[in-house]
Amino acid sequence: MLKKMKNKTLPLINSFLNPYIIWNEKEATHEEKMNFYNQYGYVKDKIPTTIKKKIDTSLKSAHHIAKVGVDNALGNFIDAFLDRNVNYKKWRENMPSITPKDLVNFQKYYPDFSIKNVDFEINKIGCTLIEEQCLFHGGFWDDARGDEFITSKPFSSTFCPQVALREAESNGKAYDANQIDLFVLRVVNPQTNVFVFRQKGTTHGNEKEVLFSSGAKLTLRNRILVRNDYKAYKVCKELNVKEKTIPIYILEVDIS
Repeated sequence: MLKKMKNKTLPLINSFLNPYIIWNEKEATHEEKMNFYNQYGYVKDKIPTTIKKKIDTSLKSAHHIAKVGVDNALGNFIDAFLDRNVNYKKWRENMPSITPKDLVNFQKYYPDFSIKNVDFEINKIGCTLIEEQCLFHGGFWDDARGDEFITSKPFSSTFCPQVALREAESNGKAYDANQIDLFVLRVVNPQTNVFVFRQKGTTHGNEKEVLFSSGAKLTLRNRILVRNDYKAYKVCKELNVKEKTIPIYILEVDIS
């Protein structure tokens, strides 16, 4: 009889260990432009002066993206961090070199996928996240479920709050739900296996996705209204676009 392998715990990744800085800027003088060009090899019309915002936690990054809606520089910052992060490399080294077909199909054909097959592939790898690991999820918390529920299908998360926000908006979901809930996930008492998708060489790499198998326990710890004037859209028949104003909430959620 084969002995059951103990699950592997993936090391902690803190994308904001080195803070994401947003600067106040001023118009550069000719001399400043030349100095900048001599140092960096290109011309910049504005130069940074003082710090406007310092984002050094996942929670702060979620609040920021909820307020501004779009910040591609933040996405690039997280991409660059993961590219050079030793622990992220270890995460990927624990994944199969070739992504299993059922997991490829999950990303390619969602929501048309086999829950059983996807769970099997994730659990076969046998990797869990470490305590205090933070990730993001965009969607809608159904209050009818109370403050705690167990997922009945694989649960998607991402390293990037902007990706989570876009996912909450996709296909008119935010419009239909009349709100956006941006989850800041914190791993507590990890029990659920995960799969870490590749960033490079795949059409969905920009999603920076980490997929939990079914059976993850979610516990709502806090909910904060960030804004109530966010524009949500839905494309209807004959490409008619509907628009409404909805609130965005930040949810602090423990995931096991």
